[in-house]
Amino acid sequence: MRMPRRALLISAACTSAVLAVGIPSPASAIDGPDTRRVQVVMVNFTDSSFKDPAKSKAALQKAYFGKADSLTSYYNEVSNGAATFKPAADGDEGVVGPIDLPIPGAGCDNDKIHSETQKALEQQGIGWDDFEHMSIVFPNDTAKCGYGGLGSVGGGNTWVPVSGDGGSADLTVLVHEFGHNFGYQHQMRYACTGIDLATCKDTQTTSHKTPMGGGTNVAGLSAPELIHAKWLSLKEAPKVTKSQTYRLRSLYGKGGGVRALDLPIGDDRLVVEMRSASGTLDKGLEGIHAYRVPQGHYDASSMVDITPKTDHWAGSDTPSGDALAAGKSLTDKAHKVEVRVLKSEGGEATVAVSLNGVPAPASARQDVAPQSEGAAPAASSDGKSDEDLAATGGDSGTTMSIAAGGVVFLALGGAFVIKSMRSRRRSASRHAR
Repeated sequence: MRMPRRALLISAACTSAVLAVGIPSPASAIDGPDTRRVQVVMVNFTDSSFKDPAKSKAALQKAYFGKADSLTSYYNEVSNGAATFKPAADGDEGVVGPIDLPIPGAGCDNDKIHSETQKALEQQGIGWDDFEHMSIVFPNDTAKCGYGGLGSVGGGNTWVPVSGDGGSADLTVLVHEFGHNFGYQHQMRYACTGIDLATCKDTQTTSHKTPMGGGTNVAGLSAPELIHAKWLSLKEAPKVTKSQTYRLRSLYGKGGGVRALDLPIGDDRLVVEMRSASGTLDKGLEGIHAYRVPQGHYDASSMVDITPKTDHWAGSDTPSGDALAAGKSLTDKAHKVEVRVLKSEGGEATVAVSLNGVPAPASARQDVAPQSEGAAPAASSDGKSDEDLAATGGDSGTTMSIAAGGVVFLALGGAFVIKSMRSRRRSASRHAR
């Protein structure tokens, strides 16, 4: 589904959340590792506090910066070392507090929580130049905020409610919210009644192919998301300009080769990827998947599902019943495009792409030289001072009072609440680097 660029989303089906400001695009692997400093801040409220702060602090240090099963290890793996996180201060274990805020947690005034935390950090000599990400962790027992996490889209802030009795942050929540910081929207699903894109319609369901689409941290990011962050080279995800047959390797598999294809369908793009279990990622996820990218916004892709009546969810956090099987095709007759899967097994696939109605040759290319135009650009901030807030993890039919103004569209039963909003923020140069 094409998501609004400035919207609030609350979902009963997912487990985390989002907000929006400008932040520089992630660096490509060619430029060297993009090391981002994270300041984790534990805060208490006047009506609630951490019951075992030492236990929570130790657990949070592992969740954010641990060598395995952490926010840092996840993004190290999905970016192939192009992006990583570290504690904001050298020699610091990355978590400060708990800091006592002079406000109650009840009501979940996120703007107030943010401003009071910022004020408290400045009193300790910690300013915006000291980090790229600030993650506020607070006890939710009394506050009862209706989301699993909150993060600024393209910004540097996250809000993470936890149990106050020593509880830590859920890894899927952290991966999801920091994904919003990298600029990702929620990844939705197109349901198709046939093999042609003209039969596809937006749905209120998520892709489950990425933590940004309702999947857990078991799933890696999808190919469009990797392209957005410039974590796939043009050799790994070539822009297809003529009919050709390709051999694809698993998106996170070892070795080189083509891992995804990026082809034109009018003003939009169609990205085709090969997924298979590798390392800690994509367990239970196997096969070819396709995504529609609206007008080059790789951060807002939607998965194309030509088998919508199949039960994709049973027994797996990363269902693959919607993969394009060998012998199956996906077409866009309006633009004379066809993608046919010739073979798909063992973490490899052969895919024939026909453009402009020209049949693809039978033999598969082993690799592809980079195109001359450079990597696909990430969607940039429009420079406005509005913030986007997308929250997930609330109860079905429950809304959140986060900011005044806007129009609310409500759909019950695990769907989304969408609310346009405007909110004060600091300039992008101060808010995030």
